[in-house]
Amino acid sequence: MLFLLCGAALAGPERVFSEGGAAAGPGAWTGSADFTLSDLDGRPVTLGPFLGKIPVLLVFWATWCPECKAAIPEINALITGPLKEKLLVFGLDFRESREKVEQAVKSRAIRYPVLLDEQGQAARAYGVVGIPTYVLIGREGVVVYKSHTLPGDLSRWI
Repeated sequence: MLFLLCGAALAGPERVFSEGGAAAGPGAWTGSADFTLSDLDGRPVTLGPFLGKIPVLLVFWATWCPECKAAIPEINALITGPLKEKLLVFGLDFRESREKVEQAVKSRAIRYPVLLDEQGQAARAYGVVGIPTYVLIGREGVVVYKSHTLPGDLSRWI
């Protein structure tokens, strides 16, 4: 066991892989965590009912993050393109006010549902260290990808 831990430490976080073979990053595991967060209208949204039914991409982001802003068109394309019926996307804003997030969603034409992770509970549950972080939960309900970049070929997990 010690040998495996030392090998993983020497490989660095980019070399630690999840079951799906994608870079899992620090603090990642192959399970998933349920959460309930408010959407921009104040309605609670719970992840649990979707787990094990449809792949879910969690996009941990913030309004001030330049990489997050740059990824919006590509994420919008995921939900309007060929994967629109096969993938659910949630943007989880990290610890910002509803007003600030609403303004960003409107001004940047974000088309996917945005949830408010006001206390950072979902980010902690998924071991998020820095944003953007993308977590893909596969059809089986377990994390298959976690990284600071969007997964390249989503069809491999969908």
